[in-house]
Amino acid sequence: MLLLSLRRKIQVYKYGWRHAGEIATDNDTSRFWVFIDILKCYHRYGMWSNQYKKENFYFLNASQRDAIGQKYKEKNELREQWVREQLQNNKFFAKWGRFLYKAGDNDRRAAAYKKQYNMGDRCTVSYDVKIERQHFLHGNIKMGDNVLLSKHVYIDYSGEVVIKDNVRITNGVIIETHHHPYHSDPSLPKDQVVATSLLIENGAMIGTRAIILSSCHYIGKNARVGAGAVVTKDVPDNAIVVGIPAKPIRFSI
Repeated sequence: MLLLSLRRKIQVYKYGWRHAGEIATDNDTSRFWVFIDILKCYHRYGMWSNQYKKENFYFLNASQRDAIGQKYKEKNELREQWVREQLQNNKFFAKWGRFLYKAGDNDRRAAAYKKQYNMGDRCTVSYDVKIERQHFLHGNIKMGDNVLLSKHVYIDYSGEVVIKDNVRITNGVIIETHHHPYHSDPSLPKDQVVATSLLIENGAMIGTRAIILSSCHYIGKNARVGAGAVVTKDVPDNAIVVGIPAKPIRFSI
């Protein structure tokens, strides 16, 4: 918290002074007083200097400033909460994500992941398993009992991830639950991010280095995803899918 506060204050002063100079472009507007107003608005609304500049905040009347400021206050408080949680998550991963040698370390790691990420009982978690959210999105994750997360697994729960009982996620699997519409349509805003959901049903197995993209929302009961597959669509119950993009080759039942 102290580190975050200090870093944020440095950013406020650095960019506040820069943006104050960009706002005070005429002789009648003092860069110093704009800078002071930026600091006041940061302390009152949590407003960043780029937001202050975007809204032409210095030249608004009191009622306009308060109406806009309150909106930014709510928005920025959520972002600050996300940053705090992300720093805590990084600290957690630095402690528990490394390879451990002592007897019982795997059990302690599984217990730590259970508490941190809403896992069930009898789960197995190998080293270098990173679970996180991105782009200030407040997603959720829930895992059932007897879940395996093998080494080098990466799970993005920027959206919502639900993993049911007896699921096997093997070495190097990547799961994504967000995408950027700009990548497929450059006319859209670059900062637009869309969160998605994913349900992995009971008994599913995801093979080594498979990638589950955000366009997949469902992996069915007892489904099998082949090694190296790139899953772009939902996987039916009992299906065995392989390839890029992954397609069913047969059904196990």
